[in-house]
Amino acid sequence: MTTSLSGTSLLIVIAAGLCASTLVALCLGPPRPAIEATTGASGAPSLPWKDRLARSRLLRRSLGALTVVLVIAAGVSMTWPFWTDQYQTRLQVKLDRQLEEKIESPEAAEDFVAGRVGSGDSLTRLKAPSIGVEVVVVEGTTQAALRAGAGHYPETTLPCGSGNVAIAGHRTTFGKPFNRLDEIPPGAEITLETPVGTCTYKVREAAFVVTPDDVRVAAPTDTPQLTLTTCHPKGSARERLVLQADLMGDPLLEDRGGRTPPDIRGEA
Repeated sequence: MTTSLSGTSLLIVIAAGLCASTLVALCLGPPRPAIEATTGASGAPSLPWKDRLARSRLLRRSLGALTVVLVIAAGVSMTWPFWTDQYQTRLQVKLDRQLEEKIESPEAAEDFVAGRVGSGDSLTRLKAPSIGVEVVVVEGTTQAALRAGAGHYPETTLPCGSGNVAIAGHRTTFGKPFNRLDEIPPGAEITLETPVGTCTYKVREAAFVVTPDDVRVAAPTDTPQLTLTTCHPKGSARERLVLQADLMGDPLLEDRGGRTPPDIRGEA
């Protein structure tokens, strides 16, 4: 298992280290020299605040509990990508079997053309040989649907249709199918397998970055194309990385997609 420190994980680790260091300093530090207590406003003896903190049992217990919580949180944060990848791998096995059954079913082809595919159900298989990616794309871009790794914006053209097919995918978690999206060169081919056949797209230009509100990249088009979106930079949803490709040959169905998605997903 390999892990890397994201910004959030690093902050948690630093906080845990500071708490632990403070706790050790309070519990194991050299004894402080005796300090004569001063008399407070009430006439009772009063120690300097630093000495009161050093002798506070409640403070030591609180720091100890906080350190434990932060260490657990850091462990969860650092291993989260691994566990999401395991979940996505098991889910992809199920989705792959589901898609194969659809490809062999005339009824499934009719449902595909009519747009009768439920959110989270298998829709198409995306292959990008230049970066070694093969992933079953589901219908929908909700958080639940995107646990499959990649999802189709339901407002846009169906795969192999005559308009703009837009697909969002994770970049660092849930199988990270779009992790190397920026490495796909112009001219590379991307194929989509569907219940009505297979079509191929040729990458138009290198991936580019847009702001999260630039939904124009997923808007309907008069010509058939494929648009892939993911988060940018890796591990952050601050911006969106977009790759577009043009259909080679004729579309397999006349669906053009009717609307522009309300947002373009940037999945970490």
